Amino acid sequence: MTTAPTPYLHRVCYSDTDAAGFVYHGRYLEIFERSRAEWLYLRELSPTKLINEFGILLPVRELTMHFYKPGRLDDLLYIDQVIEHRGRTRVAVKQTASRIVHEGNGDDLQIIASALLHIVCVDTKTLKPKAIPDWLFVD
Repeated sequence: MTTAPTPYLHRVCYSDTDAAGFVYHGRYLEIFERSRAEWLYLRELSPTKLINEFGILLPVRELTMHFYKPGRLDDLLYIDQVIEHRGRTRVAVKQTASRIVHEGNGDDLQIIASALLHIVCVDTKTLKPKAIPDWLFVD
């Protein structure tokens, strides 16, 4: 399994929240997307580079989300991702959003939301499955 070297940090701002002051559930998809983009940038890649230089797209084919606790305005979210399974043309990535909880003698991370995404690799011209390059997962 591959884990992002450092978690992506996202401060919850007003536009992330709903009328109750909680992170709107749809915003987690955007936050998780930014985390995956940052994972590419740390490898000196980008979605544009994958398209223009390597002829591949990495669309999400399926996802499952779970919500455990509400995220709130000003929370600092730690987003991490773990490759749970990698096949020839698809990968399963588990992403979690956690926040620091100050309790007792220390700080703990509390998971507030998670998603399991099934991402496929497809050719930009044919949109047919294409093997995921091994170099994409080299740390």
